[in-house]
Amino acid sequence: MAEMTIDVLAVCGDYPVRELAQGETLIEEGVRTDRLYVLKHGGFDLVRNGVSFLHIKRPGTFLGEISAVLEGVPSATLVASEASSVHVIEHASQVVRARPELTLAVAQVLARRLVALTDCLVDIKRQYGGSGSHRALMDRVLAELATMSDEPVEVGSERKDVPDY
Repeated sequence: MAEMTIDVLAVCGDYPVRELAQGETLIEEGVRTDRLYVLKHGGFDLVRNGVSFLHIKRPGTFLGEISAVLEGVPSATLVASEASSVHVIEHASQVVRARPELTLAVAQVLARRLVALTDCLVDIKRQYGGSGSHRALMDRVLAELATMSDEPVEVGSERKDVPDY
């Protein structure tokens, strides 16, 4: 069966657009707004606990989808890395339930991430499983993430010379 991909920009074209200047914060870690954004153009840096770990620049990318679906606070901050614009979906937790095409598009994004995580887990198992090295710990961490429930997962470094994340 061929993969059906939703054209997110077409689905969200009727939502208002917000323009952001380089350096402007769109989403702040830990601050709930119940908004979902769709990148129209530009780019954002994803920052968690002060560490920049991802650059997002693909038009049609959802921003804030996890907190919208889980109805929780954002787990990261998004800062515009250049002049950017986004579609703004207010009351996102309600809208995601009310618009099936939007719900499917978000589900497709999250499913693709899970597939990528699973691929990474298999690769790490292949490389380090049973090695007894500290890298084998990644095998366990990724397995827990892939099968995660509502229970909180304790993360951090077991080494004294490496800070917790």
